[in-house]
Amino acid sequence: MTEKQIMFQIGFKFAFFLLFMFFTIDSVGTSGWGFFSYLFALFATKDFVQGTRMAVSFYQIKKGKNDQKDQKDQH
Repeated sequence: MTEKQIMFQIGFKFAFFLLFMFFTIDSVGTSGWGFFSYLFALFATKDFVQGTRMAVSFYQIKKGKNDQKDQKDQH
């Protein structure tokens, strides 16, 4: 996968997090904590955690590549 595709996936995960969070807040405000409120909260949490993990992994890999490049330039 290219860097652009990975960044798109990370952004997509956070966009869905925001969408499901909005649905959760709207559902709780309308009818309280029901089945769909919990379901929306579960999906929002899943997307947030996956997006965060992907972003952390991406930046660690990117940092590792830059560190290797810097070491090669010094030798």
